Amino acid sequence: MAFVTYILMSSLIAGLHGNFEPQILGLTFSNAFAIICLELVVLWLGRYFLNISSESQIYDLVAYSGYKFVGVITTVGVSAVFNAGKGTGGWVGWGVFGYTFMANAFFLLRSLKYVLLPSDNTPGNPSMQTIARGQRSRRTQFLFIYSYVVQFAFMWWLTALDMSGAALKVKGGK
Repeated sequence: MAFVTYILMSSLIAGLHGNFEPQILGLTFSNAFAIICLELVVLWLGRYFLNISSESQIYDLVAYSGYKFVGVITTVGVSAVFNAGKGTGGWVGWGVFGYTFMANAFFLLRSLKYVLLPSDNTPGNPSMQTIARGQRSRRTQFLFIYSYVVQFAFMWWLTALDMSGAALKVKGGK
């Protein structure tokens, strides 16, 4: 739902500024879909290289990747009011972005901990195998990088799009 809301909100902001074109729907959909696909690839590669066998389905990973859109929608909405829809420019936009990013990263850190770092007695670790200290350290590092570095890049990419449609006008030559 947040994915679709992000697409519709970006189109609404462009429309409020008199710059709506149907290409905005496709552009924002393509960018958001590319982010989700890249994120799923990062998660699957992390699970593969770190030898993480958990019972989480692809739907769980898609759900985790969708949480960033709540923060992006909030940032874009507040920035549209204070910055005419031109990304996160200004201290208000960056302040909202910083807060929503940190909240999302902390949530992912806490939630994915149970998927990537199963303890000896959790349902996600049915064989009761103890994870070696080095393996646990690598998983913790991956979890931190995914939650903070990767999420920052993806959220910045989504909020940096010019929602006013001005860039689309220049590109189209109108």
